[in-house]
Amino acid sequence: MKWLITGGAGFIGANAAKRLAEHGHHCVLADNFHRPGAKFNRKFLSATCNLPVHYLDVRYSDQVDDFFAAHPDTDVVLHLAGQVSLVASIENPRYDFDTNALGTFNILEASRCFAPSARVIYSSTNKVYGDLFSLLYGESETRYTLLDYPQGLPETLPIELHGGYSCSKGAADQYVRDYRHVYGLKTVSLRQSSIYGGNQYASEDQGWVAYFVQMGVENSPYKISGTGKQVRDLLHINDLFTCFEKIAVLPDDSPAFGEAFNIGGGPSLSLSLLELFDVLRARYGFTMTYTAGPPRVGDQKVFIADVSKAERLLGWKPEVSIPEGLDELVTWSRRQWGR
Repeated sequence: MKWLITGGAGFIGANAAKRLAEHGHHCVLADNFHRPGAKFNRKFLSATCNLPVHYLDVRYSDQVDDFFAAHPDTDVVLHLAGQVSLVASIENPRYDFDTNALGTFNILEASRCFAPSARVIYSSTNKVYGDLFSLLYGESETRYTLLDYPQGLPETLPIELHGGYSCSKGAADQYVRDYRHVYGLKTVSLRQSSIYGGNQYASEDQGWVAYFVQMGVENSPYKISGTGKQVRDLLHINDLFTCFEKIAVLPDDSPAFGEAFNIGGGPSLSLSLLELFDVLRARYGFTMTYTAGPPRVGDQKVFIADVSKAERLLGWKPEVSIPEGLDELVTWSRRQWGR
């Protein structure tokens, strides 16, 4: 298969491209190299797979059209390019909108015009559900809990767009689904939770598991927002890649096309910040010294995905355990950041 991957020098894109190349697929990668880690992933892909990453800024339709016109035989469009930081969306809302909403629209139009038979996989976010303040929560010593959703949160939750990042990603998510219903494109929107794994150049505002692992490896003090009882389900990058592959081989008439899926680790693969810190101390001997500040505006207390819809329509469920995933991430981080 031929895969066209936007955001190909990002964490997910670089890992997916490497795996796809190892599985014998042909990959065409594009990125605008906006994030600092992109230059490292570009070198990684060149060294390990001999894969180049071409410059493309999805905000500009002429660039996108030219790129897609050169690859009309594309089988799968994996659209990962995006502005992924909640903090950055507040600081620069226009770049956030242009990249996430307009950029995704440009990708959809180019797919419709130049690769109409391709499957289009969009990397969405759980932030389309808003802050989830209306849900009922419990609280223990180490975490908040969802009282009404023991199996995690389903796709039937109402869309509640608040803030630039949520609005831009939510608008894109809806466009992706609508292009199936209006134009017949084979689209899928993945509302992803916390993705982690090796080769992840994280920052304080994006990629929290990898960021805290890096702080542990460096023995650096750091800050957190809120109590630390906030909970997310963790999905290892290898499980996300398996989800991509499942979508790529769906039959043309699959009811999954035009749908959105909550993609995460589910209840059994969830941790709060405090629980992660305890694991990093006990399993790896990290000190984990931090100070706590006020919670971020609009931060969800808990997001755990109910993955039953993905299991039913995609034949997919997560398999990588937290100890397995953290071992791999810590090993990579020690090579990268160890002193």
